[in-house]
Amino acid sequence: MAKLDTNLDACQLSSDLLLRLRKIVRDSLRTTHGKNWEVTGIPAELREFLAQRQAREAGINWNLSDSVDAIDFAGFVNLYDIISAAPHLLQRFLPLAPDAHMLRIRFLELDTILNRIAYARPISEADLGFLVSFEERLKRTTSAPPPAVEAEDAPRPSRAEPAAAATPPTAPVPTAAPQPPAAAPRPVAAAAEPAPEPEPAPEPSPAAEPAAPAAAPPRAAASVLGPQEIEAALKRGDSSTVLTAIYQEVTSIADGLWNGSVVAMQNRTWESVRESQWYRNHFVKLGLKPISDFFGLFETAKEKMQAGTSRTDLQEFLKEHNFVQVLLALKDLFRHHVRH
Repeated sequence: MAKLDTNLDACQLSSDLLLRLRKIVRDSLRTTHGKNWEVTGIPAELREFLAQRQAREAGINWNLSDSVDAIDFAGFVNLYDIISAAPHLLQRFLPLAPDAHMLRIRFLELDTILNRIAYARPISEADLGFLVSFEERLKRTTSAPPPAVEAEDAPRPSRAEPAAAATPPTAPVPTAAPQPPAAAPRPVAAAAEPAPEPEPAPEPSPAAEPAAPAAAPPRAAASVLGPQEIEAALKRGDSSTVLTAIYQEVTSIADGLWNGSVVAMQNRTWESVRESQWYRNHFVKLGLKPISDFFGLFETAKEKMQAGTSRTDLQEFLKEHNFVQVLLALKDLFRHHVRH
């Protein structure tokens, strides 16, 4: 029964992920290509494959809904193939992995989990943890405004213009003339560069973890609640703001906890909250035990890592203490109370 429960949780999570990804891809293609988005936005070979999949289903069940489109028949890897063919989409999803190759591997892993669910094979705790972690990163990545990919193309005409302007004099001096215009586009490129900074997936290199906030610095700076805001929210009993602050801290710690890169991490929000009267008053009323469980695991894991515990042993410890179940309980708690 425990295995079946895990599969049911994984089914819900993978379905939510697939629907969210389909919506992002579909909306982006519609915006870019208009009414003809299926023809111009989906690579021809893949479009034919999805059409065959749709036709095969229609041949078996002729009551197929008219509201479906090609994207509704795309799995995770199919969606990656569409994303990789559209620079503006690829740019948007790159923060989910160190590079495009690793991003494809992540989508392959998602497809593998989906197949295990479809064919009723058992889902492991690691699979479930990967789904939870990927969903949280996807929420953070896609809540940022889509990157302006056009900005990268803009400097090219301006570089060409100086060359054209320099042609009439026919002197070697033109190399000096293009210099000022060439410098002008650089601020634009510099602003666009942090967007592809990768946020690592749960398993690969913990050392790359600090790169995650750089994916969208302006948004993070605007949305993260500071100590004074949290203190004020605790005093006035503003549960939504307090839980939003805890959610931000849990999200920033969760990946590092599983990857073993927790030694330098801090839980200052939690330290303020757990000593407050608000926490004592709302512990039972709001069901805050999963928060206490999570930070208990975090503090123990941090001590273990400082004592030299390996990443593998840490993951075994987290499995034994139901880390994935704690994350799922947190997900349910935050869904009801956090401002996204």
